[in-house]
Amino acid sequence: MNITKMAKIIYPVSFNTQYVYAYRELNDELRDLIETSGYKNEFTRKYRRSLLMLENLKENCTKQKTFEKLTNEKDLYSIRLKGEKNIRILLTFAKLNKSDIVILLYAFQEKDQKNKSKTSYSKAIEIAHERINDLKKS
Repeated sequence: MNITKMAKIIYPVSFNTQYVYAYRELNDELRDLIETSGYKNEFTRKYRRSLLMLENLKENCTKQKTFEKLTNEKDLYSIRLKGEKNIRILLTFAKLNKSDIVILLYAFQEKDQKNKSKTSYSKAIEIAHERINDLKKS
């Protein structure tokens, strides 16, 4: 994995970890989704709890209802942050310098029946795959 294409988690609060990384655009994507939504406090609480689960449980976090393995996807998982906005964060588990890590790849508001302008899972999965390929480039 190319570490220069990854970032620390800094939005909405800094999360210091050697296990959880973000694709370089993820913090900005979350900021764009959340900052003016009126959902920031609830989102921050749920997101931080999810990050702590990732940190403590590693891949076993996928046994919690907040996480899901994506159907027909070998290495893609989702953090499901349900609330006023159904925010999803796609992630993958990887190795960095022989250490296990998780990389948060793409954040989006899930499309629903009422709001068709939001991102569909299929488009989000496509973006996540593009980002995984980008991270694999040296």
